[in-house]
Amino acid sequence: MGFFHFIIRRKTLVSMIFLGLCMLGVISYRQLPLELMPDAEFPFLIVQVTSSTEMNPQFIEKQAIIPLEGVIGTLEGVSKIESSADQRRGTIYIYFNQNINLKYAYLKLQEKVNEIKSSIPEEFGVQVVKIDTNRLSNTFMRIQVRGSGGLERVRAVIDKSILGELQNIDGIAHVEVTGGRVQSMEIILNNEAGKAYNITPGKIGSLISQNSERKNFLGHAYEKDRKYFVNLVAEYTDVHHLENIVVNPDGPILLKDIATVLFGVKEPTSISRVNGKDAASIMLVRDANTNIIDLSHTTREVIDRLNRELKFQDVEIVIQNDTAEEMENNLDLIMKLAVVGGILAVIILWFFMKNIRLVATVLLAIPISILTAFN
Repeated sequence: MGFFHFIIRRKTLVSMIFLGLCMLGVISYRQLPLELMPDAEFPFLIVQVTSSTEMNPQFIEKQAIIPLEGVIGTLEGVSKIESSADQRRGTIYIYFNQNINLKYAYLKLQEKVNEIKSSIPEEFGVQVVKIDTNRLSNTFMRIQVRGSGGLERVRAVIDKSILGELQNIDGIAHVEVTGGRVQSMEIILNNEAGKAYNITPGKIGSLISQNSERKNFLGHAYEKDRKYFVNLVAEYTDVHHLENIVVNPDGPILLKDIATVLFGVKEPTSISRVNGKDAASIMLVRDANTNIIDLSHTTREVIDRLNRELKFQDVEIVIQNDTAEEMENNLDLIMKLAVVGGILAVIILWFFMKNIRLVATVLLAIPISILTAFN
């Protein structure tokens, strides 16, 4: 009883405590991450076997899939393995137990695949694939760019005036454009030279992949109690980089000695047209630590500015889907329901009790309880 008497006599202290809890609740509410979908990870991995030429599926199964299944079966936590093959590729699905650490399993699977790669014929390319659920859940906006003058002109405007602006928005991790003709490299192998030096298209593809995956260690980066290793991943920036890949150390024989490397554009695989205007789509992926609603508002401001600047070029940016808009609508609905519920509670209490002090206590208790819960 002494404690309750102490609390009752310290009205200012109690009021300041509740006020502090409410202020902390407001701060906590603004800092809480907002997600439309839960953070989930599918407990399976995929190993893909590809071939540049058509061949008998049974040959793919015997020479590649069965040896891979043998090493995959030695991994811990594997519950089921499924495989399929057609004339150009084979696919192995590896399902794990629910409690498995998928990142560790991915590294162990990659290690096992690398060990057996040398015994698989060179015409096969082997790749371990992990479904990127973070990227799927972090895709927050899809937009469409429409304009006159053909799809190539629209794509040129995107590359010149839109892509860089979107990539520079703080919080956007990736911008993916689909539609139009994109730049590409084409390698035409001289069959006679390839046979003379025993070089297959599969081996060339493997060499290109190995060079693009090379990393150079640059140093360390620190964040609070974490230490990161910073690596620079090599990329091809010039045709000559590809031409000078060593495909045979005897000589040495370079790629340009047995093949022709051409720079050009890919043929479009799809066409989109809206109201007579050609259109290309852009998918925006956010950083996982970014507030999706604030990022959406910033992105919309940039899109509005770009629309004003590109209006004279007869190019328009249209938002097709915005995850943050749906989240805002849900939050607004929750707030409206909370206000209506509070008002109804006050009316009912007043109708039955006719006591202003009790009604005021309930009126204050509802928001204080909600704000305190955010802490």
